This record gives sequence, structure tokens and C-alpha cells, in this order.
Amino acid sequence: MMSDRKIYFVALAVVVVLFFGSCMYGYTASIEMPEEADEIVVTFQSSTTELDTSAPALLSWQIFFNNLKVCLILFIGGMTFGAVTLFVLVSNGYVIGNISGVMLRGHDVSVFAATIVPHGIFEIAAILMAAALGLQTGRSLYLDAQGRDNAGTTCLWYGTRFLLVVVPLLIIAALVETFVTPEIAMMALAGV
Repeated sequence: MMSDRKIYFVALAVVVVLFFGSCMYGYTASIEMPEEADEIVVTFQSSTTELDTSAPALLSWQIFFNNLKVCLILFIGGMTFGAVTLFVLVSNGYVIGNISGVMLRGHDVSVFAATIVPHGIFEIAAILMAAALGLQTGRSLYLDAQGRDNAGTTCLWYGTRFLLVVVPLLIIAALVETFVTPEIAMMALAGV
């Protein structure tokens, strides 16, 4: 039987492949169907209009809680034996790929990277970890149903990992997205 660490890395590998594969699919779809991609971007933008950009500290918390909600769904979605986790992961990857394709239509790669990479490093890492923990939760429930695991104890351990790793990454991502990414993006747009 594989160790818990190996199982986590297998789950993480599956999540990485699915997420970035769906990103690539979304990016390709944005090129092949630009009108539909534009609609996805408009829908995404309309969902972010409720963010209060006048107070940066408040904006950070809003971004944090929005991302926390997604990560909690990815993690808790494991209770459906991973079905919800996988659906949300692939859906988010597709949307991110679509938005990336639309952004790259209007800007060069350096501007795109400046608007995504600074906070995306932390945010995407948190999303991938939450999804991997969600898949492990589903596996633990499956093994518990067979009498080969104690899902309560195992899931408590996964929840601890979520709190100690995913949540801090989301806090860092929100702060960087609010205070650092805009400055870097402005420099990239100005050609600095």
C-alpha cells in the first residue's frame, strides 16, 4: 500500500494535469470561438463588480473570501468521492484558460504575465492543493466504506493541512493581488 505522502503526490499530479489541461482547452476554445470566450469574460467581470476597489484592505478580504469559497468547495467536494472537486477544478481551469486567451488577444505576454503571475503563484498553488486534498478525502471515504480507513481521523488531518497551508497561501495571494499585482501590471503596461 502506498504511503500517505505518495498518495498526496499522485492526487496532486492528477489535479495539476487536469487543471492545466483544462486551462489549455479553455485557451484553445477562446481562439476557435472568440465570441463565446468574450461572453465568458463578460460573465466573469460582472461577477467581480461587487468587489469594493475603493478600500484596498477590504478588497483583499473580499478576494481572500472568494478564493477561500472556491478552495472549500474543492476540498469539501471530496465528500462526493471527488466528483464535485473534479468538476469545479476543470470548470475553473477552462474559465481561466478562456480569460487568458482573451487577455492575450489584446496584450503581449509580458502584460499578461504581470497581471497573473505575482498573485497567481500563490492562488493557483492553493487551488491545486485544495483539490488534491479533496481527492484524498474522497479516497478516504471510499476506503472507510470498505472498512480499510477511518475517514473521520484522516479527513481531520486533511482539514488541518488545509488550514495550515491553503489558507495562508490564499491570504498571501489576496494581499499580493491587491497591493503588488496592480503596480507590476501598471509598469508592464507603461513598458517599464
